[in-house]
Amino acid sequence: MKTIIVPVDFSAAAANAAEYAGNLALFYGADIWLYHAYEAPIALSEFAYPVFDVNEMQKAAEYELEKMQEHIQHKLRSPVTIHLHAEMSAFEIGLKAFTADKKADLVVMGLSGKSSLTRLIVGSNTIKAVYTLDCPLLVVPPKALFEPVYRLGFACDYQKIEHKHPLDLLKKVVHDFKSELHILNIDFNQQFTPDMVNQSMLIFDYLVDEKPIYHNIEANDIISGVNKFAEKTSVNWIAVMPRKSSLIGQLFNRSHTQELLFHASLPVLCIHE
Repeated sequence: MKTIIVPVDFSAAAANAAEYAGNLALFYGADIWLYHAYEAPIALSEFAYPVFDVNEMQKAAEYELEKMQEHIQHKLRSPVTIHLHAEMSAFEIGLKAFTADKKADLVVMGLSGKSSLTRLIVGSNTIKAVYTLDCPLLVVPPKALFEPVYRLGFACDYQKIEHKHPLDLLKKVVHDFKSELHILNIDFNQQFTPDMVNQSMLIFDYLVDEKPIYHNIEANDIISGVNKFAEKTSVNWIAVMPRKSSLIGQLFNRSHTQELLFHASLPVLCIHE
């Protein structure tokens, strides 16, 4: 892992995520890019006189990025390489292009859920990134403190996985941190189909060297199931596949992913097929 991108909106949640990313960069010897996208204000009418200056907006964004850079370095036990980038762009478009240009290994973002208004303003960009980015995204709760990933949880429904490369990231984290891998299936009183059995065997075969521990949790919904799983295993991260069809796809749709992330007390690693 060489390049970690941290989109920031200068909120407390973003600052905490940036500090978390700094510690992760220390572990991997990676570079960090602090990224900020801003848009020009929309005129109230076609006759409104433009009262903003693009150059001033750029300078203000760069100034705030420099302050955050200093804050992160001050919090870390040793320096990391932190690059800064601000641009006038729609967030989704700009971040997607920037991560592709830098060949990012991971995006780290914060998420706050103290109130409905905070969720709407602070969390909306994170939720958008979960569904639009092609690279892995680590969502860091507001008060999460960095610690080694001793135990990694993977919420899996044993449905068809088109490609194995998402599992490669799980294997890398397990190897790098010397983690225990815990695989979770949440039982909604549904019968296993032959295809689910076959897929579970494929996952078992591919991850056999990691010696995963399998869990089957009975729960009425994904949130209580994951919470029960986290309490039982004391995992440090939980990995999910938000874009999947079938069970995970149905339950980790936009509203359910929001609910999971806002209630999560642990970082959530979102990996894509």
